[in-house]
Amino acid sequence: MKKHLSLEIEAKAFLKDYLAAIPGPKERQRIKEAIQKITVSAEQRIKGLQEELHSAKEELKREREKRTQAEEILRKREPLLTERVKEISCLYSIVNLMGDRSYRSEEEKLKDILKLVPTGWHCPQDACARITLWGKDYKTDNFQDTPWKQVSSIIVNGEPAGALAVGYLKEKPVREEGPFLLEERTLIDVMARLIGEIMGPKLMKKPGGGV
Repeated sequence: MKKHLSLEIEAKAFLKDYLAAIPGPKERQRIKEAIQKITVSAEQRIKGLQEELHSAKEELKREREKRTQAEEILRKREPLLTERVKEISCLYSIVNLMGDRSYRSEEEKLKDILKLVPTGWHCPQDACARITLWGKDYKTDNFQDTPWKQVSSIIVNGEPAGALAVGYLKEKPVREEGPFLLEERTLIDVMARLIGEIMGPKLMKKPGGGV
């Protein structure tokens, strides 16, 4: 949790500087509102799960006769809370990396961002990822095009520019979207949007073939 809070502070500081550098007030407001909506939604989800977990623990203290039922609630909610914290920590880590100015090139930064992507999924040890942007492929070292994958389009300035894909190397139990959790669909869509809004324009091909 301490790491999550630290990353949140650093990410918000970067986003504040990033938004201030955008010349167009309408574009700046649009991006600001989108990021705020994403962050508030994730934090509300974590807060709600924390409250449910706290309520379950209090119920165990008050009503010992309902101990079995309360322990079952606790057993189910704790993993959910862990997953939500993992997802938002992954997201803040990526946003923080986007603001790192020590990289020699945006392509190198994108490759490191890609390495972080699988850490937000339920089984990161069996996950791989690929970013396709402006006709170029960036893949994790273990990437395979498997049947068990999620894909989200990357949009830059209102136009399709590529896609973010996350896949499992092994078959997993069926969940809300194939082997993936419902929140992981939200997570990949948020990541694709951030890549399109922040990294996409920086990696756009310029006349002469450069970026």
